Amino acid sequence: MTTVTAKESVEKIFEDDEMALGEVKSSWNTETLLGQECIFFLKDVLAPLGLDGAKVKKHYKEIESRGDHTWEVLGVGKTWNHWIVRMKVFSKYYRKNLVPRARRIPKNWDGNMLLEQKGTFFLTDVCKHIPFTTHQIRYQAKKNPGSRKEFGVWKDKDLQLFLVDMGRFSKWVKNLWAGTYT
Repeated sequence: MTTVTAKESVEKIFEDDEMALGEVKSSWNTETLLGQECIFFLKDVLAPLGLDGAKVKKHYKEIESRGDHTWEVLGVGKTWNHWIVRMKVFSKYYRKNLVPRARRIPKNWDGNMLLEQKGTFFLTDVCKHIPFTTHQIRYQAKKNPGSRKEFGVWKDKDLQLFLVDMGRFSKWVKNLWAGTYT
């Protein structure tokens, strides 16, 4: 006679990482959030990961239209009215396809703090912190084919937005403001 334990007789419906609905903690950085092995509501991970829900849902629809299983490829599914993220799968897809090309600027930064940073930012956000308009900077970038290399501003073809490499841009602005730019 063979003894069957309760564990052996139960059909496995959920994977181990699907057994708990997690809550995003404000103290987590991106890597901590991406390293979680549980599921989350999509609405709770968008802001911490710098994502737009429409962009994630667009990827979902593309994967679905190819006939692939969105839960296994993207790590996103919809149950009733809730979009759910399986972080173990989503983190891999995010790193490969969804990492934002530019950072958002924290509200507490002023122009001086911003100009000390490294990385890529959206021009519209940058101009909210410095005494130049987006129109002025875009004009300079359009006028100069080497603007990305020279002063760190260019129009991203995929995003159709102007981006700023703060390392180059801050040097340019400092020279321009000091009157030493030629």
